[in-house]
Amino acid sequence: MSRFALLTVPIVVALVLISLPTEACEYSNCHSTGAVNKPSGWDISLPFADGEQVELLSGYGPNAGSSLHCRAQDSYCANDYYALDFVLPNHSNHGKGQPVLAIAGGTVLHAGWGSDGWAAYGRRVYLEHSVDGHKYVSMYAHLDSLNVSTGQQVSKGDQLGTLGSSCNGADSCGNFYTPHLHFAIHRDSNFGGSGSGGSYGGRATIPEPFDGYSGLQQGQVLTSKNGASEPPPPPPPECDQVIIDETILEDDGGCMSLTGSALTEIDGHGGHAFVTTQDNPSPDYADGGLWLLEFAQAGDYALWVYIPATSDLSPLAVYKIAHGGASDTVQLDQAAAGGSWALLGTFSFAAGGDQWVRLGDNYDDPNTNGKRIALDALKVAPSQGCECGEVLATESQPCGESGAGIQTKTCDGCYWSAWSECSEPPSGGGGAGSGGAAGTPAGQPEGDSSVSGDALQGFVCSAGQGPSRPDWLALLGLAAAGLALGCRTRRCRRW
Repeated sequence: MSRFALLTVPIVVALVLISLPTEACEYSNCHSTGAVNKPSGWDISLPFADGEQVELLSGYGPNAGSSLHCRAQDSYCANDYYALDFVLPNHSNHGKGQPVLAIAGGTVLHAGWGSDGWAAYGRRVYLEHSVDGHKYVSMYAHLDSLNVSTGQQVSKGDQLGTLGSSCNGADSCGNFYTPHLHFAIHRDSNFGGSGSGGSYGGRATIPEPFDGYSGLQQGQVLTSKNGASEPPPPPPPECDQVIIDETILEDDGGCMSLTGSALTEIDGHGGHAFVTTQDNPSPDYADGGLWLLEFAQAGDYALWVYIPATSDLSPLAVYKIAHGGASDTVQLDQAAAGGSWALLGTFSFAAGGDQWVRLGDNYDDPNTNGKRIALDALKVAPSQGCECGEVLATESQPCGESGAGIQTKTCDGCYWSAWSECSEPPSGGGGAGSGGAAGTPAGQPEGDSSVSGDALQGFVCSAGQGPSRPDWLALLGLAAAGLALGCRTRRCRRW
């Protein structure tokens, strides 16, 4: 809950704005238009310790417990329509004095008392997070005490302060009676204004999924997973595999370990594969598989997984890759890659073992809850053995009897596709045609070299977007097939 002041920006404007009442920000335009979704790849947890029961005292908008949860993109106001008020029902006095934790790693933009229009926030902390080319600011208000200072770097789960009821320079507040944490996220907001200032402008951000929860409602009780250690991979089987050249690890080999009781065997690479249902919010998982990797030589290696041709596969299967002391999470569209090898990416591996690829039945996006994931063969190859290294890089050459046609081939991150069919200009016309479909890449069945535009909507490749040189003829040939192929065989994420 908060009251906000208008900001003193350029002096000429400030003289006009200062005379306006604070209520102009509070009540005049209580809307949700312009809010944005949290990036699906940004992993955030509730701002309380692992296992805490967290109740939503107030939900989204002015009719879910707090009339001050208003606005989504006003230029001079705090856009808090998608703010939440949290209490801890299993503690006395609604959790007053209990630790408040960072939802994700970031930089402390400000920690201290609010003043002027932000005074009703009391003690508060603002964290700045850089995600997908945007600046996100998370706010934690009405704190009883502070554990961080401005400019400090924090990690997810670090304590920022304690839950309280501070406002207007005092530890207790006449504006409300229940100690709680007021929380919000803003995208690309400004910060400052009069006094100690606050986050204003930008866009309200819908903080879902939050520890796997979506569709948040007033009165809902959630369980925080902040600070929980991710379940360790299952114990590896006996495996003396040393990878030097291109290697395929089958799902029934000595370097593949399965866990859980809900795995169903189906046809796949080498005659079999396994499927299970994606039904556990990340990071927890119950069923899945682990490919153990040991390298004779350190270096960069490309990883592919074979996706069997089966129904109802997940568009966001969550792979975790442990390599060279680091780890990466890759979301792969299995639904678009059925019956083919799909590239996870290229990663730097150390010599030796304790490195692996894991796929479990956990989901990052609740919309994929109930979809199936498939576990099949893993292919590993030194990146220096690749024919090409940039997803969607293209080459073109003249073709046809007149030599006026164009055909192209496309890189999937390691191998070139076959040359596309020759696209010759129409008879009597000047200029090249639109080109045929891109050819079939190595390991991919013929007749399955493209994905519909609907299947691609909402995805953007995280690397190698576009061809390696400005060749408009090649671009035309890629429009129908090459782009779809590149996004389906490379790490992709929803925007």
